[in-house]
Amino acid sequence: MTAWLTGRVASLSTQCGFTIGCLAVRVLPRRWLFGLADLLANVGFSLFRGFRSRSTNNIAMALGNQLNAAAMANTVRRSLRNFFRDCVEIGVTLESADDELQEQVPIVGREHLDAALNKGKGVIVLSAHLGNFFILGTRLAVEGYPNYVLVNQPRDGRFAELMDKYRLKVKQQTIHARPRREALRKLNEVLRDNGIATIIADEYRQGSGVRVPLFGRMVIARRGPATLALRTGAAMVPACVVRQPDDTLRLIIERELELDRTGKTMADVKENTIRITQWLERTVRKYPDQWNWMNIRWWANSFDQPIAKGQQVQRAS
Repeated sequence: MTAWLTGRVASLSTQCGFTIGCLAVRVLPRRWLFGLADLLANVGFSLFRGFRSRSTNNIAMALGNQLNAAAMANTVRRSLRNFFRDCVEIGVTLESADDELQEQVPIVGREHLDAALNKGKGVIVLSAHLGNFFILGTRLAVEGYPNYVLVNQPRDGRFAELMDKYRLKVKQQTIHARPRREALRKLNEVLRDNGIATIIADEYRQGSGVRVPLFGRMVIARRGPATLALRTGAAMVPACVVRQPDDTLRLIIERELELDRTGKTMADVKENTIRITQWLERTVRKYPDQWNWMNIRWWANSFDQPIAKGQQVQRAS
């Protein structure tokens, strides 16, 4: 009963939030909306102690030799600010025509995606919870690319259906990550038809996976993206919708990620998962205030960089 009620409240709250947000986008100046988002982000930074402390700790573990305490706090604050702005931009996307989105979010590096599609085996667009990842699939769909987005759907079925409905409104077709067998069947189908599967691949948590280095420490990375690329022969092309210094957005598509395809499956999966993680680290170093630093759980390790006294590390069980 409690789970049903929680799911129902979440669904109704989300629907109400989207409705109010779209109305606000239609009637209020954008600068007011972004100003409100910045205000709420500042309040959230003060109130969300768990988010603030865990994000700061993870930044200290990753970039502590480059940033002082004030810079780390500012990175966390700006990360939250950017997320709140992302939410406003979802409402803007829902209310925008295709030509408006093309003007608002220009594409850099489209030729890399086209070159990968020309190989005829589909493309895995590799991305992260960085910049405005919510609208990445939308921006590709506006250009006419056959694009599906892999999502970890909520446990509550009604809430999952509601989110799918809103993703469709912004031209995003969804593949649910569970059940796994059905997700793999659909992903294989999309890639076999030379379509695009967008995968957000930057959650490093406990469980099964591949141990890989990230910022000089060990994390557990999911092997799924590398395994899918090897099984299907699909190209893997990194892309992110990145916020610019003037707060405009730009979809940056990079060159195809070179993958090992030696036929030694386990070795190839591990090597390619390392390469995916290396791409993420390079990208996060460029835009540290645009990434969700809550996505890391570290392994205590014997890497070159020792764990400083007082720093917290998540040990895998």
